[in-house]
Amino acid sequence: MANKFEQTLENIGKSFVKVLQGVDKAAAVAEPFVDIAFPVLAPIYNTAANGAAAAIKAGQGVYNPQASDTDNLLAITLAVEPLLAQYAQQAGLTAPTTAVVLQYAAALQKSLAAAK
Repeated sequence: MANKFEQTLENIGKSFVKVLQGVDKAAAVAEPFVDIAFPVLAPIYNTAANGAAAAIKAGQGVYNPQASDTDNLLAITLAVEPLLAQYAQQAGLTAPTTAVVLQYAAALQKSLAAAK
């Protein structure tokens, strides 16, 4: 039973990473529609979508399947924190706290680990 459950979690993680890999493409396709349909929200949407895509790519770039969970968490956190802060500032939002960045990095790390 535990084996089936672990396999299910791994499959979910793999699917999640596949979705994340397409975020920048989906965001790029949606941008003109958001610009037209919701012009007031467009700058925030566009910045958030681009920020999320950049942070995901940065996390994927530093993830090492041979490294420990702790090392990967630190590497991902260090890679994504400045990007999340930069894009938040561009959108006129408060930068995420370190605790929020760690939660984001941990979720991304788990998804990348499950996809490998």
